[in-house]
Amino acid sequence: MTQRTALCGTTAILIALGGAAQADVTAAEVWENWKSAGESMGQVLTPGSESQDGGTLTINDLQIGMELPEAAVTGGIDQLVFSQNGDGTVSVAMSQAYTMSVDVSAEDVLVDLSISHEGLDIVASGDPGAITYDMFASRMDIAVDSLEVDGEQIELTAEISTTDVGARYVVVQGDMTEVDTAFKAAGLTVLFRMKEPGGGDGHLNADATLSDIEGTSSGSLVFLADPEALSQALKDGLSTASAMSHGGSSYSLEFVDGSDQFSINGSSTGGHLAVSMDAEALAYEVASSGVDLTMSGSEIPLPEIALTMGEFGMAFLMPVAASEEPGAFGFNFTLRDLSVSEMIWSMVDAGGQLPHDPATLIIDLAGQANWLFDIFDPESMAELDGPMPGEIHALDIKELKLTIAGADLSGNGAFTFDNANLMTFNGAPAPTGALDLQLVGGNGLLDKLVAMGLLPEDQAMGARMMMGLFARPGDGEDTLNTKIEVDGATGAVSANGQRLQ
Repeated sequence: MTQRTALCGTTAILIALGGAAQADVTAAEVWENWKSAGESMGQVLTPGSESQDGGTLTINDLQIGMELPEAAVTGGIDQLVFSQNGDGTVSVAMSQAYTMSVDVSAEDVLVDLSISHEGLDIVASGDPGAITYDMFASRMDIAVDSLEVDGEQIELTAEISTTDVGARYVVVQGDMTEVDTAFKAAGLTVLFRMKEPGGGDGHLNADATLSDIEGTSSGSLVFLADPEALSQALKDGLSTASAMSHGGSSYSLEFVDGSDQFSINGSSTGGHLAVSMDAEALAYEVASSGVDLTMSGSEIPLPEIALTMGEFGMAFLMPVAASEEPGAFGFNFTLRDLSVSEMIWSMVDAGGQLPHDPATLIIDLAGQANWLFDIFDPESMAELDGPMPGEIHALDIKELKLTIAGADLSGNGAFTFDNANLMTFNGAPAPTGALDLQLVGGNGLLDKLVAMGLLPEDQAMGARMMMGLFARPGDGEDTLNTKIEVDGATGAVSANGQRLQ
């Protein structure tokens, strides 16, 4: 998804969506496949003129139109040239600069864009039913020429530049057009400058860079004029899977509005994004490593907030269609080695009594569940009857971990659920299973919080009594273990055999 998006503002995406020709493709066949593929994506390509000279086909004044549910997109390319190379391949050349406009009439927004390239080289080759496009450009740029909102011209500068771009698109025609892509770029930069409408002194400035970008994607190409048709398209075979990674990033944002101001500066040493969807499931994963972040602002009660993270990530997997059979789901949240500046620590621990070690939070869950309605079908959602939109059948707590201020809580467990029993636990499916927990350094942390005056002694005493009642000493110093067990048939809940419910 990401790499396809990176090119969708340029006509290169039209090339990528071209259909299959003969084993030795001709200029006319490539152009015809451009048009048919464009139509399958909701695009209308209208040339001002076409001329054929031997193995060279020239298209002049090409107009591109596309009607989206909430917007209309139009564009124009002065010239396209398809040249047969004599070896069964076709080279494609286009005007170095071209334009696009996006009209969101419902919001009264009009955006004019200009797209340009340097050193663009495109070669189409193929065999029956499939075609490959190899593309390289030393530079590709997208810039906002104008932005009009509610009839008022907004003063801004917005540019996206990508350098040393290389891509390969393999397109296979069938009941649905299937496309596999691979994409690389040495770097990407984003620049955004906007002044306050109406001539005020406020502004919003943002910059970002990415290096060593790589991406892949595969899937079916379907144009959905109506977003509500997504459910049926998935049932008909629509699928997509995309992944992108980068070798480092930096970014900054500054907002000023009178006396209000906010700024953020950050960087990372790498990251990745992956998204996939088909008729069975939706999956999403994003992660960054080596994160360094600094924030300041008029609403922040410190000169600045500075923090670092060794890793930050989130992922989820879930079914998308109504089904009587359970499907896999999962959720992961990772915040590893979070460190904050001593300025922040001084607000809660001026005496330095707490360990200022990096903190970590990990939640890793998996299981089996099913929806009682199709989450992409508004009619199915409207017909949902009852308080439970779905059923959970199993939950595997693969890892729980919280490390902070010298204490470490960890655990894992597994549960199954009886969806026929909604009485024992007040309307929730009855769970059966166990959760094992271990706390290291808990009493030591309580002692320090009491000494700092952050926790009253009586509350600390109550916490110790609870830990002593429902936990047992572990092998190490200041270590407590407990096993939480649940019996769905009887409703019994116990900790280390001690009945809680």
